Amino acid sequence: MEKQVNTLSGRKEFLFLYDIKMGNPNGDPDENRPRVLPDGTYYVTDVRLKRYSRDFLKQLGHAILVDNIEGRTTNLTGRVAYYLNKTGQEKAEGSQLVDILLDSFIDARIFGSSLAFKAEKVKDAKGKETTWEPKPEPKTLTGATQINMGEVLHQAESVDIHGTSFFGSDDSKTQGTFTTFYGLRYALIGFSGIANQHSAKTSHMSDNDYDLLLKSMWHGVRSAANTRTKVGQIPHLLISIEYNEGEEFQFGRLHDYVKLLAGDDKEEKSWASPEDYKVDLAKLIERIEGQSQRIKNVRYAVSPDLQLLQEIPVKWQLMDIENVTKAVE
Repeated sequence: MEKQVNTLSGRKEFLFLYDIKMGNPNGDPDENRPRVLPDGTYYVTDVRLKRYSRDFLKQLGHAILVDNIEGRTTNLTGRVAYYLNKTGQEKAEGSQLVDILLDSFIDARIFGSSLAFKAEKVKDAKGKETTWEPKPEPKTLTGATQINMGEVLHQAESVDIHGTSFFGSDDSKTQGTFTTFYGLRYALIGFSGIANQHSAKTSHMSDNDYDLLLKSMWHGVRSAANTRTKVGQIPHLLISIEYNEGEEFQFGRLHDYVKLLAGDDKEEKSWASPEDYKVDLAKLIERIEGQSQRIKNVRYAVSPDLQLLQEIPVKWQLMDIENVTKAVE
């Protein structure tokens, strides 16, 4: 008998805004400078936001597929073999293997994964080395959640941040060396994404997984502030639109409906905090109200520091965003 899985009850999409001050939201692969488009728009990849989410879910005790083993990088075959051995499960193949992965790893259910297994030497439960090349079916899991590239929603100023390390460059040096990293003076970053109920039937993503995704983004960008280049990150606004069962509609790119207005005619590049601008959600609210017959619920979380031009509609429900619980062992 086929296993019954409760998946997304309907389509959902979200808007997420967070900011960073004197930090680098997403370094490029060359000089680790903030990523920028030819027109001067700074951006953050969806991969970066997914990493925040995965890291926080791991902190809660959830098993993560796209992860390392005991602080060391590994290939996908090694990662799965390690997990199966740790949980006392036998090596599996085909759809059985995929079901084990989806039951075990929350990020596979939410984001999907290319199951690109290679023949690798791995250790079995008794520590004996064997060669294993898993053969999953399907070989690619399309993620139920797709996230747009994030964009800085205003003009931002790039800065070179200089410092001095405590240690000398070699044993003969008595002074520290100069260090430099690249960042932005201030940036409000907008992301949007869609959780598709049809893809969720394949990836087994549930409504509970979606709620965990929202909380992991909110807390994940804040938790990442324990690194030097991310220390200034704060989540500010999260809006989740949840559609009626059977609806095929979605807005897409919700951050295009957000405008920022200077609070005191201060130039955008000189903004340094949410006190320097106000967030105009008029177009977003108008669009949502225009499709209200399709929408089951709108939920939100907002920081007290963000200045909104409009009142949040009374029909929208406040999320219990700070209530997070550890995963059950």
